[in-house]
Amino acid sequence: MAGIVNDLTSSFEIVRRLCGDKWKFLIICYLFNGAKRYGELQYHLDSIKPKVLTENLKELEDLGIIQRTSYEGNTLHVEYCLTHLGDTLQPIFQELIMWGLNYSQERRKQSQT
Repeated sequence: MAGIVNDLTSSFEIVRRLCGDKWKFLIICYLFNGAKRYGELQYHLDSIKPKVLTENLKELEDLGIIQRTSYEGNTLHVEYCLTHLGDTLQPIFQELIMWGLNYSQERRKQSQT
């Protein structure tokens, strides 16, 4: 029984780290549409501080959810994309978003009655 509890606790911690943080959730959602440069992510997440974005990207990379690729040329630039593991989150995140929309609609209906 202790093994099951430990597995659940460990699994929950991983999910909490990915979904319980506003910025990680949004970063992952933006990357579902393809690779993005740092500046593109910062533009779409306009209220995020650069340090916070960098920390979140690093943690997602450490978790194996995103991959950072550097391109050299006339100017060096970096792109972030989802790994295969990150791609597997898409249907889960879509379900969470749909649940949130349905929940909001139900709450509005309840408040109108």
